[in-house]
Amino acid sequence: MNPTVPPVRRSITAFTTRRPRCKAPPTQPRCPITVFSDLPKSLSATRARLPQKSLVRPRPIIVESASCPARLQSRTLQATGNQPLQQHHREQTNVVDQNTSQHEADPQTRELSTQRANGSQPESPTIQTRDEPTKNKADTIDKSASENVETKPKPGGELREIWRLLQIAKPEIPAMSFAFFLLFISSGITMAVPFSIGKILDSATRVDGTVFGMQLEHFCVAFWPFWLGMALLKIIGERIITKLRSSLYKHTYLQSAEFFDTYRVGDLLSRLGNDTTMVGRSITDNLSDGLRSLAFATTGMGMMTYISYKLVGLLALAFPPLAAGAFLYGRAVRDLSRRIQTNLGTLTRIAEERLGNVRTSQAFTGERQEVHRYNHQTRKIFNLAKREAVISAAFFSTSSFLGNATFLALLYVGNSMVRSGSITVGDLTTFVMYTGVAGGSLFGLSAAYSDLMKGVGAASRLFELQDHHPAISPTKGMAVGSARGTIQFHDVNFAYPSRPSTPVFDGLSLKIGPESNVAIVAPSGAGKSTVASLLMRFYAPSRGTITINGHDISKMNARQLRRRIGLVGQEPVLFSGTIAENVGYGKPKATRSEILEALRLANCHFVHDFPNGVDTLVGARGAQLSGGQKQRIAIARALLKEPDILILDEATSALDVESEKLVKQALEPLRQGPSTIITITHRLSSIPRSDTIISLGTDGRVAQTGTYHQLMANKEGVFATLVKQQMSER
Repeated sequence: MNPTVPPVRRSITAFTTRRPRCKAPPTQPRCPITVFSDLPKSLSATRARLPQKSLVRPRPIIVESASCPARLQSRTLQATGNQPLQQHHREQTNVVDQNTSQHEADPQTRELSTQRANGSQPESPTIQTRDEPTKNKADTIDKSASENVETKPKPGGELREIWRLLQIAKPEIPAMSFAFFLLFISSGITMAVPFSIGKILDSATRVDGTVFGMQLEHFCVAFWPFWLGMALLKIIGERIITKLRSSLYKHTYLQSAEFFDTYRVGDLLSRLGNDTTMVGRSITDNLSDGLRSLAFATTGMGMMTYISYKLVGLLALAFPPLAAGAFLYGRAVRDLSRRIQTNLGTLTRIAEERLGNVRTSQAFTGERQEVHRYNHQTRKIFNLAKREAVISAAFFSTSSFLGNATFLALLYVGNSMVRSGSITVGDLTTFVMYTGVAGGSLFGLSAAYSDLMKGVGAASRLFELQDHHPAISPTKGMAVGSARGTIQFHDVNFAYPSRPSTPVFDGLSLKIGPESNVAIVAPSGAGKSTVASLLMRFYAPSRGTITINGHDISKMNARQLRRRIGLVGQEPVLFSGTIAENVGYGKPKATRSEILEALRLANCHFVHDFPNGVDTLVGARGAQLSGGQKQRIAIARALLKEPDILILDEATSALDVESEKLVKQALEPLRQGPSTIITITHRLSSIPRSDTIISLGTDGRVAQTGTYHQLMANKEGVFATLVKQQMSER
């Protein structure tokens, strides 16, 4: 075996077998596809992305395709993301070594090989994979951890991002200018010290403590502007962070549903927390340090030029390499900072999701797996931080070495000039001190620039949120005074934005009469809940229209429309707070008596058994209540809105018999009222009470419409088939 082949390729070669090649049609070029029948998905996808010349030659299985495209992308690429093999090398090697024995004896591989040897081939070439258990699941690449794609900066966008970053502080310019003015006063007094010391060496100090007109009190005065300026900048920084967080949170909350399908909650929390803090510090602390360093460097260079322009010329030789190094270092730190912040967002998301579902992990004994998953992500962040540390150490050590070498050269040349009488000892001392001040200031400028680039890296993630506009504006559109009337779907096509190639509806048309009680039933995955999402304007159809009383809802104000619709889901969401606060969530100005009446109509008599009554805290996500209690509180919340349309999306499917009975009793007052009730369910026990039943097919269209008895009369219909299936399962 070729010793230059990486370990992961040697492992792959161990379980491949040679099969005869099939001839491709003469009109198509040959396009061999290496098949690995039981590789983990992430490894198979990575293998499929390798160039042909880098594939392992010995003993492959060759499959010929009728279409034979020049390049084949595996559907399993999503398991590892678009990353090169080298980044996954260590993790994948462990997976392959653990599963080699399973692959060699896999019957699926033998069946595929027999099929190829007999000359038969499937309709299209596929890379067959199966997720195999490993001894340490956390060693594999976490698919969910790579869902937050790292956005690369656009070429030439660095200055634009810096400008946008500085624009965040625009409302604070007057206060910041005053703070900078105070700091410059303090800095100006401080910069007089080297000049005075030089004069001391050339003459003498007066007995009264006066050094050429500079009183000691003058230096003490510099303390107060410095203290006041620093305090102002700290307050301004916190104010910028507070405003930035509030603005981003509002902008995020107004996004449409497809936004939250793309961005995970943990990543958003990281942007609202870590990124805003870094941006605020960059604007205030780093900017003030940079301006002070610039003032010190400018003043120091001016005084040095006044003393000896020849020595300044010597120092100028070191400036170009320092400036170039600072620029390159800043860009590298900006990119690393962006990647670190992105991975911190992923880390926060993992912790938020896993800790929020810790009981499920414990039930499946997945504690070790989740701990390793979290540790794997922390190692990624550590590796990035380590790279940043190495780059920072290289830059600052090189800069320090260059500065020290320049300083030694300065002393050598300065000593020669003192001996020749070109300058005095005091002038050389003053020049050396100003050199230290200017050098330290240039060093500070480099640090401030690198920290500013870190802020730019974090700000780019915030700008990404700010630049994202909702697909459905919640505030634009015509006013909605009422949502009563006939509801119609006219030839509606729809696919979720996250799965555009998988249509849910294809020409869906249905009609729901005013003040009617309608049930929508369908097999799992046929789009029952999608009907509710489209009616609530969480999403917009790609084709067709949805009307209420003849008015297109796409032209309505989404927020006002949602106020007229009540929604009770399968898993009711309760917020941390009291029962009264949760019931009154849809009507913030509801009185105490209105809340109590809604609880009574929803059959929430259990509230009076609590010591604090409606002021009882429900806990995070209603954890202190049972499933039936949460469901009835959710119904009370919907009743309090007095909705024109009430959508019950699997409202009783997760309840026991007794809780379901109580919930149905709570819904009875609504059936007698003027509201249109849409029941979405796959449990058919309560459907006979509906006026109309709409049965959806798997083709994205309405399969049947009618009353319960009409649909049951058609024994071969979709609805009757569903009923038979449920009856047989009991």
